[in-house]
Amino acid sequence: MALAASCLPVLLTPCIIPADKPFPRFLAAASAVVVAVKLLDVRHDRKRGAEPDWQAFLAFLTNPFVHVRRRLATEPRPSRQSDLLRFSASLLGLALSASAFRWLIDFEWTGYSFALEHVGKAVAFMAIVFSLLAAAAALWRLLGGAARDYMDAPMAARTPADFWRRYNRNMQQFFYENVFKPAGGIRDPIRTTLLVFVLSAAMHEYIFSIAIGRVQFYQTAFFLLQGVAAAATARVKATGKQAVFWIAATLVFNLTSGVLFFASINGLMPFYSRGLPAALAGW
Repeated sequence: MALAASCLPVLLTPCIIPADKPFPRFLAAASAVVVAVKLLDVRHDRKRGAEPDWQAFLAFLTNPFVHVRRRLATEPRPSRQSDLLRFSASLLGLALSASAFRWLIDFEWTGYSFALEHVGKAVAFMAIVFSLLAAAAALWRLLGGAARDYMDAPMAARTPADFWRRYNRNMQQFFYENVFKPAGGIRDPIRTTLLVFVLSAAMHEYIFSIAIGRVQFYQTAFFLLQGVAAAATARVKATGKQAVFWIAATLVFNLTSGVLFFASINGLMPFYSRGLPAALAGW
């Protein structure tokens, strides 16, 4: 009850921001979810008798690159030279992807298919996110902090299950340690995998509904679809020539289902020049 009482004000805080500023509300809602997740993780530490002192708690709360406090010490610490190279390469990738995305936003898409516009913008947008997060984590380590990299080449994933092991590794680690394993994931992996994706759907639905002002159910549809795919492919181990097929199939699946995810992005900004397809518009 005390945990719920502490999380509720955190999750309501983004409502302080005026409703006509969707992007700041989006950032605030995403940050609120991260804080709530960290409070839940500390609760699990307390149950194990490993409650942090205030200094350790504040350090954990203010570190944007870890969601599971007890696992931070096990994260690899790349050399300073490696982080400098990663930081420089990520900045270059950020500049190139941001330029490409800007060009795609300004491009006149009349006469071109929605699918082509979606693929081009989705790839450029995600490249911005990947580069920005990689640069930020490398910089954090260069400044003396400890950080878990958010991404591990998710575009090279061989299955949907592999994609979610590589994508947003911080949240993946939280779900694995604090939801999947306690819920008996090893004994019943399909049920617990679906549970994780239901919770992820609720988190994303909350973030976008706070920002946009209404529940759209795009995120629910996206994460439930991805959850079924992840559960179905959790034990697939593609190797050799089969790996090429699986990588291509996973990429096509993610880009296709990603229309649901970017439908919410379109509510934050004019992502698609002609709006959403008729089948999705007005949800």
